[in-house]
Amino acid sequence: MTRRALLLLSLLLAGCLNFDQPRVTPEHRQLKNRAAIVVLLDAAPRVARIALQPTKSTHGTAALPGWDPVAAITPYLAGRLRGMGLTVVPLDYQADDYAAVYASSQAYPNPSLVHAPLRALAAGKDIDMLVIVYRQAERDFVGESIENLVGYGVVQHEGGGTHAYASVKLEALDVDNGSVIGFADGLSQTPLTADAWRDGYASDGAIDIDASAAPVLNANLTTALQAAVLTAAQETGLSH
Repeated sequence: MTRRALLLLSLLLAGCLNFDQPRVTPEHRQLKNRAAIVVLLDAAPRVARIALQPTKSTHGTAALPGWDPVAAITPYLAGRLRGMGLTVVPLDYQADDYAAVYASSQAYPNPSLVHAPLRALAAGKDIDMLVIVYRQAERDFVGESIENLVGYGVVQHEGGGTHAYASVKLEALDVDNGSVIGFADGLSQTPLTADAWRDGYASDGAIDIDASAAPVLNANLTTALQAAVLTAAQETGLSH
C-alpha cells in the first residue's frame, strides 16, 4: 500500500473526511496540500466613533486611497500556508459574487451559503482546499462598550483612544467533499496616534480620507488584519 493510500485510510478511519472539525490535521495537510485563498471581506474599512451614549455613536465607511484588503491579506496568508508545507494555487474570483454570505451590513457570516459556488469555482483546478477569510462580528473588544465591531476598520472611543481593529473568521473547506476541516476566529487591535482621528470621521455615511492620511491608515489596517488572520490561521492548524 502506498504512503498516500495509508494516509487516506487513516483519515477515513478517524472520520476526518466526513465530519466538520475545528482544526486541520497534519494528515490533511499531507494528503490534501494544494490550497487556494479566498478573501470575502468588505472592500471599504469601517470607521466608528463609539460614544458614551450609544444613540450618539456613528458608523461610517472609509473611501481610503490605495486600500485593498485582498492585497493586504493574500500574500501574507500564502506565506503562512507555505510555511506549513502547503502549495498555494492562484484562484481568480470576485468577492462580490459571494456577498450572500452576509445577510446585512452588520451580520455574521453564514459560510454554508457560499460553499457550493466556491467549490464549483475551484473544481477542476487541482485545488484540494479553500482557505476562506470572512469578516466576523464581535462585541467591542477594544473599548468594551455594548456595541459590536464588525470586520475591520478604525474605531475611536469617546474619552478613549483610536485604534485600527480587525475581526475575522478563517475557514478551511475541502473542495472534494465540502467538509469544513478547520475554522477559527481572530481578533486584533492596533493603537493609533491621537492625530489619526479627525472630526470629519464621525459620520454615518461615506468618509473621504485625505491622501496625506492614507499611508498611515493603510499600514495600520494591514497590521491589524494580518495579526487577526495569523491568530485564526494558527488556531485552524494552518500556521506556526
